[in-house]
Amino acid sequence: MDVTEILKLLTGTFPEAISEAAAESEIRARAYVGREKVKEVCQYLKDSLQFDHLCSVCGVDYIKRNEFEVVYHIASYNHPVVLTLKARLPRESPEIESVVSVYWNANWYERETYELFGILFKNHPNLKPLVLPEDMLGEWPLRKDYEGFPNKTARNLV
Repeated sequence: MDVTEILKLLTGTFPEAISEAAAESEIRARAYVGREKVKEVCQYLKDSLQFDHLCSVCGVDYIKRNEFEVVYHIASYNHPVVLTLKARLPRESPEIESVVSVYWNANWYERETYELFGILFKNHPNLKPLVLPEDMLGEWPLRKDYEGFPNKTARNLV
């Protein structure tokens, strides 16, 4: 299965949910997914297109656009294509369905993203703190409007 075939199947199966789908190279693809369909699309990727390995989930803060993006990197053990799947969320209600029931390892990625950005993963089985000390919980330190962002005193700044 190649990148062109994967994108054709994905956009054909979810024409209302997938946008801006493109091949970046012979082995890299990207697409946006509507936040209400992310779990369903991930299940299809895993069951039908052999995307059986969730590499990462992270958040990106686009403060000037007043939105967040949740970024999923999903790969396969059966073909060389890596898909970057993104979902846009409004800053005033950054919520998206958890994909832990599809990819078990999303557990830690979603917890970390919630803790650092405040993006709520609905129906996550255990959305408890993972990395921050207790006195920082609820501060969302990776948001660009966080009081300490950017930290200009950190070492190794270029």
